[in-house]
Amino acid sequence: MAEQTGVHIDLAEQREDILDRQVENCPKCATLLEDGFGMAGGGFGVYGFCPKCERVIWKCQVED
Repeated sequence: MAEQTGVHIDLAEQREDILDRQVENCPKCATLLEDGFGMAGGGFGVYGFCPKCERVIWKCQVED
């Protein structure tokens, strides 16, 4: 089984460069993104992660 990379950032530390819309490919390297759900890039919700750049690219945060 391949090793999984985990990302956890508190909502207060959310990066401003994370897109608020879903995209399929990384804007930097064009790699197909992996989807995830949880706390990545700040807050709790669905996100797109680039396995090559190891960065959260987009995030759709769940609102209470």
